[in-house]
Amino acid sequence: MESILTFESYDGYKLEGTYSSSAKPKAAVLFVHGITSSRDELGFHSDFARFLAGKQISSLRFDYRYHGIFAKKPTQLQDLTLSGIVNDIDAAFHALKVEVNARIPIVLVGTSFGGGLSVFWDSYCRYPEIKYILLNAPVINYENDVLERNSLLHNDALARKAQTKLNKNGYIVSSGIRFGAGLINELKYINGIRPLKELEKKITIFHGDADEDVPITSSKKYKGKDTKLIVIKNVGHGFGVDGDEDLDFPETKAIHKSIYEKASKIIIGKS
Repeated sequence: MESILTFESYDGYKLEGTYSSSAKPKAAVLFVHGITSSRDELGFHSDFARFLAGKQISSLRFDYRYHGIFAKKPTQLQDLTLSGIVNDIDAAFHALKVEVNARIPIVLVGTSFGGGLSVFWDSYCRYPEIKYILLNAPVINYENDVLERNSLLHNDALARKAQTKLNKNGYIVSSGIRFGAGLINELKYINGIRPLKELEKKITIFHGDADEDVPITSSKKYKGKDTKLIVIKNVGHGFGVDGDEDLDFPETKAIHKSIYEKASKIIIGKS
């Protein structure tokens, strides 16, 4: 059974999520989506949630600020900050706890841009309810993802041309996305690099070996020695087969289901 939850973030930003409930749940999952996406992640999260409900695992997936139902205009993304997303994750966690209302473990599932921020949040808050973290093709080093890989970083600072554009427009464009000064000034300090090492035993990473948006080399570089990396062969970002940008090909759905199966065994095993 699914229902809509509304709740507020730290600064009063009103958020909305979909709660998938299960009778007598063994565990609960909090989903954190990627940038320019939504709570459903093109079906990857929504199908995941329904699969888990059949395994007696409840879940909450939500749209963080300026995304999903809040994405009224693309220009709003230039107001996005990493700390804002972290506060939204925290608010969603507390909303999920109210619904679960039981002493059951909670598992964090962070996808793409939401991956590194999920482990950053958990490393900082250390809520005892968070027993395990699953990351799907996670962005871990945000400075690299936003600036360095797009030639916008020079001598450990924002490149001069990018500085000029930021001062003129109030934002820079990276990978087709507008990023404002607030987020840019967080990039050196907020990431998943240290948290991945600190939390290594409670993390499993799923990553496609043909991912061009967030290359698997990032997960291999930053994962802890006790972090399990499950490589999904011949798939890109979102675990889609070649040419499936909307993640709706039958072949992609079959790959997703295999990930759900593996993930559910991890979640139940940790409950």
